This record gives sequence, C-alpha cells and structure tokens, in this order.
Amino acid sequence: MIGDSLAVGLLTDAGNRNLWTRNIRRRPSAGGVGFRAIQEICDANLYRIASMNERQDGDHFVKLTFGGLSDFNHSSERIHYKTPEIKDWKSYNGAEIKLEKGVYTIKGKKAISDMAGFRLPYHLPDGFYTIRFKHHSKSLVSLRLWKNEGTGSNDVQGFHYQTNIPSSNIEWIDQEETVFLANTEGETTNLLIAASNLKTGEPYQLEIKDLEVIQSVVYEQPYHPLRAGVLNTKRTFIFVTPARPTLHDVRLASQVYLADGLGFKGTTEEKCLYACYQMLMWIHGAGNFSPLSVPSINYAPDMYNRDSFWSMMGTYNRESSETIFNEWAATQNKEGAIGTIITPCMGSKELKGNDATLEFLWFALVNKRLYGTLPPTNKITKAFNYIVNEIDSNRDGICSARFVLGQNDCVEYPNRTSGLAVNQGMLAVTLRVAQELGMPVSNDYIEKANAGYRAFYDKERGYLIDNKAFPYVITFNSLLPEFVSLWLFNEPVLTSEMVNNTLDKVPTKNGYSPLIFHATDTYFTRENKPFSPNLFWDNGIYYNAGSWMREEICGYVAGMKHGWKPAEKRIKDRLIAEITLNPDEPFSHEFLPYDLTVPGCWWPSTRVFSWNVFVLKALEVAGMRSPEEDPNYENDCIRTKR
Repeated sequence: MIGDSLAVGLLTDAGNRNLWTRNIRRRPSAGGVGFRAIQEICDANLYRIASMNERQDGDHFVKLTFGGLSDFNHSSERIHYKTPEIKDWKSYNGAEIKLEKGVYTIKGKKAISDMAGFRLPYHLPDGFYTIRFKHHSKSLVSLRLWKNEGTGSNDVQGFHYQTNIPSSNIEWIDQEETVFLANTEGETTNLLIAASNLKTGEPYQLEIKDLEVIQSVVYEQPYHPLRAGVLNTKRTFIFVTPARPTLHDVRLASQVYLADGLGFKGTTEEKCLYACYQMLMWIHGAGNFSPLSVPSINYAPDMYNRDSFWSMMGTYNRESSETIFNEWAATQNKEGAIGTIITPCMGSKELKGNDATLEFLWFALVNKRLYGTLPPTNKITKAFNYIVNEIDSNRDGICSARFVLGQNDCVEYPNRTSGLAVNQGMLAVTLRVAQELGMPVSNDYIEKANAGYRAFYDKERGYLIDNKAFPYVITFNSLLPEFVSLWLFNEPVLTSEMVNNTLDKVPTKNGYSPLIFHATDTYFTRENKPFSPNLFWDNGIYYNAGSWMREEICGYVAGMKHGWKPAEKRIKDRLIAEITLNPDEPFSHEFLPYDLTVPGCWWPSTRVFSWNVFVLKALEVAGMRSPEEDPNYENDCIRTKR
C-alpha cells in the first residue's frame, strides 16, 4: 500500500508456465498420519517481502524468485532448539502437567474437549524442522504448530492433519515429524502436543520424553535448466490501483488484475474464478515440469483427478488439457479403471470405482472436439469395458455401484446400490459419450439408462429422489447428469417438469443455496443423515447443507435450458455471493457455510478453490458468456460445427 489509498501488486503467471510449485509436503509412508515435509522444496522463496529490520531501515520491497531449490538433504548445519521451561508451557483445554526424571506427564481428571494438552512456545524462523519425541498413552496423540497463541484453525502453521496418532500404554512410541514453516514473521510458534479422541468427562494421561526440535539449515541451488538456443520466458505483472488497506481490496485487486494481465474478459466474479484456477496450476517439482492442477492449498500437493477434470473443462488450454489427460491415462490399471489421486513424490496413490473413469471418457471426447486430439483407442476401450463391467454388468441400463459417482462422496456402498439418481444419470450420459467415441453402444441401451434416470422423479413429492434409501434428500448432484447432457449434446434426458419442480424445492437466502438438504428441515440430524456412520457436520457446513458453487450453478443452467424463470437471477446472485459473503475472502471457495451463526463456520481449508472455474463453461451453456472471452480460445481450439 502507498498511503491508505493506492495498492501496488507484483503478480506471477501460473506455475505451469512460469515453472513454479508451492509443494512443501508429501503423503506419509504406509501407516503414517498427516503429511511430511519433502526434503527438496522448490520455490520456498517464490515470494518474499522485506523483513521488519529491512523496513525499519527504509528498505521496502516485494521480491519474486523463480527456480530456487532448497535442499535439506545436504544441510550444512542442524540447529537444536532448547525445550521451553515448563513454567512457559500453556495448558490447552484444561490439561495439567508435571515433570519427573525427564518425563513430562500431561493429564486431566475429566476431559472437557476431544483434545487436551500443552502448547510449547518456540521462536522458530522460517525453515525445515524435524520434531521428534517418545510418547506413552492409552489415548491417541495429536500435534499442531500454531502461530501466535494457537487457539483457532486460522493460526495453524503446520501439522494440519497429524491427528489421532496411535500410542501405547505398554511401551514408548518413537514419533518423528518433518515440517516446513513459512511466514512466521518473527512471531512465536506454539507446538501443541495433546491427547486426543477423548470422551468428555473421562480421565486421560499422556507421557512424553526426549523432545527435540531441530532446524536443518538450507543448501540453496537453482533447478530451472537454461539450454543453449532455447528461449526461456517468465511473465510477471505489476499493477497499481486505488484501494483501501484491507484484505478485501488487496485480495480482490490481485485476482482482477491477474485475469486482466492474462487477457481474460469477464465480470469481476468470473475474473476471480479464473485467477484462483491459474494460481493452482503448478509444476510437479524439479524433475517434472508437466502441469499439476491442484484443487486448493488444503488438498495440495495432490491432483485429484475428477477435480482437475472440472478445472480443465472450465478454460481453454490445449497443452494443459492434453498433458493432464495423459497423466490420467498413465494411472489406468489392468482392468481399465483410472486412478483417483496423483501425488508428486508418491505417484498414483489411490484407485477406486468412482466417477474418474467415467470422466476420463468425457475428457477424451472434449479434447477431440476442441483440439482435434485423437483419443487413445486402447485405453478408451479398456475404460469403457471397466465401466460397464463394474456398474452395469447385466447390461440392462441400471447402474449398480459401490461409490457415489459424483461429488457427494461421503458414503460408500460395499454391497452396491442402484438407489442413487446421480449414478444412474452418470451411466446414461457416459453411454452417450462412449457411443460417440466409437464404443459398441446401441441407442436402445442408452434409452434404457435414460429411462432409469427419469424414474427417480417422484411425481407425488415433486422432485428427483436423490437416494431411494433417504427419500427426503434433495441435491443439485442429482441434476448434474442432466446438465452434462445439455452441455455435451445439447439434448435433455429429464423433462422440464422434473427439473423445474426439483429446483422449486431448493431453499435460498442471501443469493445462495445448499448443495444437499432435507426436503422439509434443510439440515440433517445425526439420526437422519444420509452419510457414513462416522461422518457428521454442523448445520450448513460441508455436506450438511453447505453451498457448493459449481454444482449449484450447473443445476440452475439446466433449469434455464428448461425454461425455469428464476435461473438467470439465481446464477448471478450465486456468483456475487461467492466473493462477497465473507468480506475478507473475495475468492473462490470449496463451499460457503449456509448458517453463518455456527461458530467456526468459515473453514480456512476452503479458501481459494480451483474447480469452480468450470462455472465459466456453464455460463457458456447458459448463453451468458462467450468462449472468445478466454484468452486461449482463438489459438488453441479448432473450428467445427455440430
């Protein structure tokens, strides 16, 4: 900020073009909990601002550094931090502590929360740390690194997912964690060590000893190759704009001007979706410069394949779309299934029969239509055979699956189910896609699947039954296959009565609506929830009636194509709500909380989300946006008429 009225910003192009990544961690080895810091971190210093001392000396700057590799495998020095005096430890949720013969005993007579322990204050500069100790407890153990006092989720600096680590009341368990700390800004970092998964009112005790906090001093080297005769370009932008010195103004300006710099045209809301997507396009790392589409910082560094599908489909970029499709293809197993997650340093970590394999066929079709990319026939055939063998082995057009073939993946069906509207619709549209890709699919087979999808409409209730086991549940998820049919084929599967009556049942307030909700009560209780037994969220949070933008707007677009009168206003209102509901967070979210009175309803993990960029394509289907407004459309896409 210059004064209180002018913002100056330094921006970078996406990581797949400027060759950077924000990856600092990897999944643990078998049996581990949480994430581990990786030993070689690219671009740890991508952005740096002047330190407090430099600013006091009048040296104010923001600096971008591309191509720096921080090597902690070959650290020149290891710095051991002294354990804070026990008098400086801070109780968390009522725990008490004593020290005898080098053993710290953390205990309580009656747990008042599911986690209780102590916070140890350290003054740790940015860097790579190894934290190790021994623990002994009947309880599970959890760790956090908190900035400042460490009392809320906004303060977490590290160990976001080191929760409920197994311990033992028989022998000492060795615990070793690695973490990369950034943006400590000279503030205190509190290490929380806690007994967890506690039952309210019951006693607990956790013993720890031999605690070590060790910093590895970095060895810096470059990792971008500079080859003779090959042009290497880095694109950055500087903007100056009137703004107030608030998080809202600075965050909003950075997104709008990044989109402008990249040549994107659209509304302010559309620019935010586009910019968030761009900043979640990375490279894998020093040894792999291929694009990596990350859902959000919270899910990093994993590329969830189905998330990346919606991100690729929302924009026009032939190179990224073809490369990421090929990365998907490389995960295919011998049966033909496509992997769920691709993770740098770890490879393809998960494969199950969800919607990724169906979307693999959609991906191939879109790349063929847009870019003239020839589908890999062998892999397409294997994927198609897997799909029909896995979810329609009787070839009767009725889907029977172990998983939800859509977004609402918080329940599994090991004994299979044919009771989900979205699954039936996904089979129907995928058969149509497979037919266009040359697979042996008859029109009669497609129509059987279409009829099965339409059969989920309950005329008496006046809406699509999402799940026959829970007929009081309504979701936008069940309308997604209808949107996909309209998007890919410009033809409906459902009738206007089915679509419009379902949308008429959707509650709305302040311009947004829940993704999944109880037909009469909006929110689910623990007794009537349609989720797995171990899952539940507060009112309006996540899948208990949280608002998910991509599916909501796709549902409205389906309604618009069927003549649903409120559609255009609902679409515009939902776009505005995404960047205005929380004034400090004018960007794309994983979901918006539908009940703002619930304490902690704004999860830090939901901030800056990629797949909402697909809304741009939904707006094209609605006739509310032109593909020519995307900067890559003219150069990357072939001209065909359907």
